Amino acid sequence: MGQLFQLEGPLFKLLSRAVDLVLLNILFLLFSLPLLTIGASTTALYSVLLKVIRNEDETIVKSFFISFRNNFKQGTMVWLVVSVAGVLLLANFGLLGKANGLPMILWTSVLIVFSFVYICTSLFAFAYMARYEDTIKKVLINSMIMGISHFPYLILLIFFNVFPLWIAFSSPAGLLTGLYFGTFGGFALVGLMNSIIFRKIFMKYES
Repeated sequence: MGQLFQLEGPLFKLLSRAVDLVLLNILFLLFSLPLLTIGASTTALYSVLLKVIRNEDETIVKSFFISFRNNFKQGTMVWLVVSVAGVLLLANFGLLGKANGLPMILWTSVLIVFSFVYICTSLFAFAYMARYEDTIKKVLINSMIMGISHFPYLILLIFFNVFPLWIAFSSPAGLLTGLYFGTFGGFALVGLMNSIIFRKIFMKYES
């Protein structure tokens, strides 16, 4: 029992990790505020979390700043591509109501395929940039391939990311809960769960 409360014990390690996640969450929110920098901020978030999972001794703040600076341009460009593609997909789904019969069936089928590709790419791209150096074109292509090739993991990633949003928008109480969750560590916690899956996938390619 005494070991539980030692500085090197499991309780203090858990509390230390919780503090790290809250600090990382604050950094992520602050550096995402301009909205345009969300891509670089998300990449930096994954960069830190992937190092945490690998037990690399890196200070949270320093590691976040370095990754944000190094991936600012590419992360921003990928974020713009993902944002524009998402808006176009939503606009096309909004126009479905004006189609009928066979054109609507074909249009819906094409949109479903593109939506699947979009989900794969947008979920994997920022973690991919956090781990590997590559061109934007290869980032997008390899992210798509990884998502398609690891469908069970893709389903888990979708669940981890969509479930908190579903809770937040399900009711006024859910929205308030979501705001607290997102403010005090929620984004970092979801990122950590995502990073555990990404690490398993990346290890297959690195081995």
